Amino acid sequence: MKIIMKYKESGGFQLELHRSGQATYEYGYRMVLARFRAQYLDLEIEEDQFASLANDDNVDMLDEVSFDDNPNLPSA
Repeated sequence: MKIIMKYKESGGFQLELHRSGQATYEYGYRMVLARFRAQYLDLEIEEDQFASLANDDNVDMLDEVSFDDNPNLPSA
């Protein structure tokens, strides 16, 4: 049991939880998009992942962030 607890505290386990959450979000987005397209056949969706949206303008964010491939996630 101690081995399992130690593994769950490791950075690798935390990173996998983060990745699985991201995959769940992306899969859910694709499912909603597919259902929308099936229901509204005559509508087109313009997808631009890099578009600036008005509701994002008030979010404080750095223009450039250094790359960090450290598997340790910051504490929430």
